[in-house]
Amino acid sequence: MDPKKEPQPIDLVEIFQVLFKQRLCIAKICGIVSVVAVIYVCSIPRGYNATVTLAPEISSGASLSGNIGSLASMVGLNLGSSMNGDALYPEIYPDVLNSTDFLVSLFDVKVQTADGEIKTTLYDYFAVHQERPWWSAGFSYINSFIKSIFPKKEEQVNSEGTDSFWLTEDESNICKMISDNISCSVDKKTSVITIGFTAQDALVAATMTDSVKQRLQDFIIEYKTSKARNDLVYFEKMLNESQKDYEAAQRVYSEYCDTHKGAVLQSYMSQQDFLENQLQLSYTSYSQWVQQVQIAKAKLQEKTPSFTVVNSVTVPLRPSSPKRMLIVVGCVFFAFLCSSLYVYGREQMLKKKELKMPE
Repeated sequence: MDPKKEPQPIDLVEIFQVLFKQRLCIAKICGIVSVVAVIYVCSIPRGYNATVTLAPEISSGASLSGNIGSLASMVGLNLGSSMNGDALYPEIYPDVLNSTDFLVSLFDVKVQTADGEIKTTLYDYFAVHQERPWWSAGFSYINSFIKSIFPKKEEQVNSEGTDSFWLTEDESNICKMISDNISCSVDKKTSVITIGFTAQDALVAATMTDSVKQRLQDFIIEYKTSKARNDLVYFEKMLNESQKDYEAAQRVYSEYCDTHKGAVLQSYMSQQDFLENQLQLSYTSYSQWVQQVQIAKAKLQEKTPSFTVVNSVTVPLRPSSPKRMLIVVGCVFFAFLCSSLYVYGREQMLKKKELKMPE
């Protein structure tokens, strides 16, 4: 083996000597980077994050499938939709929160800042009342200048309100902003749902977290009880019709009995028996539909899921982002690492040049 190609050991003493020699250069670079990092993080608006934790109800009929699903989740498998036949299982709740229909439904939520100066809708809050970094003004000017050179066709505004099927550019941007600030995670083992919302105001973050939680619950309840509610509406409709038929048959029978009181002809008695049978059939049908309505109401109550709030939402006291100290320390460390590699590499290159120079 050629000794010239053998790897040379790392001389830590030499490295420290080079770094100590160039300490002023490294310190200047780290100082400049730290100042830039401080200016950068101080220009980014602070964000407050509020969270709420929910535990959905698990029906007793699904206990076996739930146990099998728990065992499957331990090996990374998800049998939620296939075991109980439910198309809306907890793992797709984040997709529901990021759907266009759900985001558009949040536009009209009333929000208020902690200082009470802003009272408006969520759409207006994101469209008008957002703090932005100082450099965003330059990008906005460039964007407006480009739009003035290449004007777009005017968008048709729906006079009846926001249409989730055909959003304008501004509405689409607001949907994107809301989606970026909503978070939802589901524990595959316990099905515990954690919902969060980030905003530049602490009270707005807490208000929207509670609103998102409530609207997600309403959406899930509406989905899971849709068939039971449709059945109940149908049974109530049939109950009203059967009640009218029963009342009509009762009225006809009563009038016939009053007008033919004391009649002894067989034809009159046969007609009275026929009307009595019709009345009895109408009453039987009416009583059956009354029973069906009661069963449908009980089934609707059974199908309505409940949610247990494990950790309720509270107004955050401290901002969650950006992590200013962490960003500054990370930038300074990265600058120290890069500058150290630079000065050491430059020192090694100078040594090689000196060795190659003829005496």
